[in-house]
Amino acid sequence: MERRRFIRQGLHACAALAAIPALASLEGCASAKGLTATVADGAVRIPAAELADKRFVTVNAKGHPDPLLVVKEADGSYRAVVLNCPHKGGPVSEKGGELVCGWHDSRFTLDGKVTEGPSKKDLRTYPVEQEGDQLRIALG
Repeated sequence: MERRRFIRQGLHACAALAAIPALASLEGCASAKGLTATVADGAVRIPAAELADKRFVTVNAKGHPDPLLVVKEADGSYRAVVLNCPHKGGPVSEKGGELVCGWHDSRFTLDGKVTEGPSKKDLRTYPVEQEGDQLRIALG
């Protein structure tokens, strides 16, 4: 192999390896789709209509470090689940009706209960109350 070709292939391989962490960090952006809201008075408010025909919706709250998944329970109540794995802080996203950590594959139910490790802890949750046509996620 000629020297120039060898160096070029080596540079391409290095560039590909360098791109892996950058691409992995974008995985957290996959869970970032959804509603945008703002934290005010220790709570986030979203329109209840967003869950009228859905089981869950992702909320990115300005003033809160992690995305939230607001889940409509079978009994009509709501729960907010933090999409950040308690094991090593990896991004968690919904896949096939469960929540999965993109870093180490910990798995959780939609209400945040751990079903498969390495995480030993459930996802953090917040209570959600309906106030008229708004859902109030109490963060405090």
